[in-house]
Amino acid sequence: MNYRIENREAIRVVGKKIPLKSTLEENFRITPKFWRESAMDGTIEKLAAMMDTDIYGLMGVSVCNEKDEWEYYIAVATTKAAGEFEEMVVPNSTWAVFYEEGPVIKMQELETKIVTQWLPTSGYEYAEAPEIELYLNPDPAQTKYEIWLPIVRKGRTQ
Repeated sequence: MNYRIENREAIRVVGKKIPLKSTLEENFRITPKFWRESAMDGTIEKLAAMMDTDIYGLMGVSVCNEKDEWEYYIAVATTKAAGEFEEMVVPNSTWAVFYEEGPVIKMQELETKIVTQWLPTSGYEYAEAPEIELYLNPDPAQTKYEIWLPIVRKGRTQ
C-alpha cells in the first residue's frame, strides 16, 4: 500500500450530504448511488467549480462518530460561500494518506485492506475526525484517488 503520514490544519468543506447506516456493507451500496445521483442532478459540476484550495479534487467525507447519526458528504475544500450546500470543518488532524490508481470500484477493497491489514499493525489508531476519499481525476474507470484516514499514535489521547 502506498501511503504517507501528513499533518493538516482544519479543512473547510462544502457539499451535499446523506445519512449513513451503521454497517460498512450497506454504506458500500448507498454511497455509489449518491455519487450517480449527484452527477445527474448537477451537484458535482457545481462543487467542482468551487474548488480553490491546495486540496484539489472531489471529496467523499464520512462522518462516523459516537452519535447514531452518521453522514456522508460529496464535497470540496473551498474558501467560497456555501450557497445551496452545507458546510463543515474537518478538524486539525494527522492523516495516513493512501494513494491508488485504477477503477473506482477497487476503492472499497483498499478501504477494507487499510482497516483490516494496515491499521492493526501500524502503531496508529483512528482519531476522532471524518475519513476522506479524495478523487484526483474524474474518470471512474481509471481514476487516481487518495483515502485520508485520521490517526493518532496508539496510547495517545486525541
